[in-house]
Amino acid sequence: MKINIKTAKKLALKNSSNASRGEETRRMILDAATKVFAMRPYNAASIRMIASQGEFYHGLIRYHFPNKAKIFETVVEEVCQNLRRENNEWLSEVSKLSAEKGLALYMDRFIEFFQNQPEVFRIIIQNISHDDPVSLPGYSHLVNVVTKTQKDFEKTFKGLMPNNMVRRFLNSLNILIVHYLGAGTFEAEIMGMNPKSDEYLQWVKETILFIFLPVIKGMMPSD
Repeated sequence: MKINIKTAKKLALKNSSNASRGEETRRMILDAATKVFAMRPYNAASIRMIASQGEFYHGLIRYHFPNKAKIFETVVEEVCQNLRRENNEWLSEVSKLSAEKGLALYMDRFIEFFQNQPEVFRIIIQNISHDDPVSLPGYSHLVNVVTKTQKDFEKTFKGLMPNNMVRRFLNSLNILIVHYLGAGTFEAEIMGMNPKSDEYLQWVKETILFIFLPVIKGMMPSD
């Protein structure tokens, strides 16, 4: 059966529209899942919770994702890619500054990122203590974002410090930032602060500077 040009164009537009709607639905599912996984670790979350969060029928999820594991892996992959991309931009900015100004700006960028996307740090902190992390869907993305960030740092600040020191420095820095921001409710309550307040976020920044600035001071160009 022959299809004329006019009919072919209509079919193409219909297929394009269907694909667009499909992508919008997939995005809606992932946005709802991101919120759920930020509130509950992988094992405690469910597809029904995701549907309830997004206010859509849970059967819709099955059409786009075969199971909870695939949704979680996709969310973690997006989170890690986004964090690494942003981190590379921050490293580029601070590489031109002195140690004190560079670390201060680096923390400002982390805090701004957290304020815009708080789920990122909460998803990480909720799941890195998993009893069997290797079996966690998307676990490799969590590992890769740390190892690749280390390489990005080494490349940006080539020769600044030995590689073994870079790993120790970044592992400690990253885990504290993720903890202070991702588990901010716990830390802020101890000190009688509101975890969403400027006061607490300023405390996070000053604490990181207090701990890590002595380590890098003198290694980067001074004013």
